[in-house]
Amino acid sequence: MTAASAASRPLGFLRFAWRSWWGRIALLLLLSGAGWAAWGAFGPSKPPPEPPNGEAAPADITQVVQAAGILQPRTKVDVGAQVSGQVRKIHVELGQQVKKGELLVSLDSELARSDVAQAEAAVAQQAALIDSTQASLSLARREAERLHRLLRNEAAAITETERADTELAKLEADLRGQSATLKRLQAELDQRQLRLGYTAITAPMNGTVVNLAVQEGQTVIAVQVTPVMVTLADLGEFTVRARVPEADIAQVRPGQQASFVTLAGEAQRYEGKLRVIQPIPERVGNAVFYNVLFEVPNREGSLLSDMTVQVSIETGRAAQALAIPMVALGPRGADGRYVVQALGTGGKVEQRLIRTGLQDGAKIQVLEGLKAGDKVLLAPLPPGAASAASAAG
Repeated sequence: MTAASAASRPLGFLRFAWRSWWGRIALLLLLSGAGWAAWGAFGPSKPPPEPPNGEAAPADITQVVQAAGILQPRTKVDVGAQVSGQVRKIHVELGQQVKKGELLVSLDSELARSDVAQAEAAVAQQAALIDSTQASLSLARREAERLHRLLRNEAAAITETERADTELAKLEADLRGQSATLKRLQAELDQRQLRLGYTAITAPMNGTVVNLAVQEGQTVIAVQVTPVMVTLADLGEFTVRARVPEADIAQVRPGQQASFVTLAGEAQRYEGKLRVIQPIPERVGNAVFYNVLFEVPNREGSLLSDMTVQVSIETGRAAQALAIPMVALGPRGADGRYVVQALGTGGKVEQRLIRTGLQDGAKIQVLEGLKAGDKVLLAPLPPGAASAASAAG
């Protein structure tokens, strides 16, 4: 086959195709597609798209510190036994509301009653002895006075008068000793009556029974440590104990607004104001935490003791402040300013140093270095790539 015959075949195909109406349409479509392909390959190039960027614009920013916390009743009292004995009866149940002075637990009081009876008998015996001594003293005083009158009239011997005076002084001394003994016995009686009263354990405050540490029939020994019988708590107000990490504690101040939600899945948010920052930290491994406390009311009774909560402490708020996305921040310098890469005129990438303020995790306040409307790269380029992009622009 010659070269001329080989070249004539495409021309012959084109002549054949051109003779039919469908062939003409197919040839036109083929030629237009080839033209568009050539235009795409050799025509002018499109400008590259802008890299992902964000705009500096006014926004509301609320800066918070997050911390884990636990709920505890603000008022909680352990009621103990001040005397030893066997638990005779428990008059309350867990969760029961009690009033101040209400009977909680009764201990066996027989031994205490016996001690009181013995002390009362001793007091009565001593009082009788004093009465006898006072009668003898009255008689001795009259005898001494009689002898002194006789002595003035020289009708009695001086030795008899002196003997009467000695007997009178002895009886007076005995009376003083017996009176002191009576006071001691009376004090013992008062103490035993007090111990008898301790066998009836009453509520020192209004509250809810949150713990019963004993059972009926149990013997408690109150020698060195007071045994806890019942724990009462006021569940109308709770103290939130939030553990703030050491890195965030410098932002926290008493009086700041704090809120929390429970882990029980409730949507309700409880609010309060920080009351105090405990100065002594807690250490968990190598981490240091500071406890901050604030109170919240429990009007609906939905909060329970020792609940775990997620606390948010508001440390700053700015309305319509100039802000950029947090992801636009580059490295931080020694002076505290951050590097950002801004899009300048003609798409040039420029490095700017900005000073920042509050941040909420998504946005950060810009105090200086940018103005409203400036665009910053959301994924800052490496220094070399940024220089190349500026040169290309």
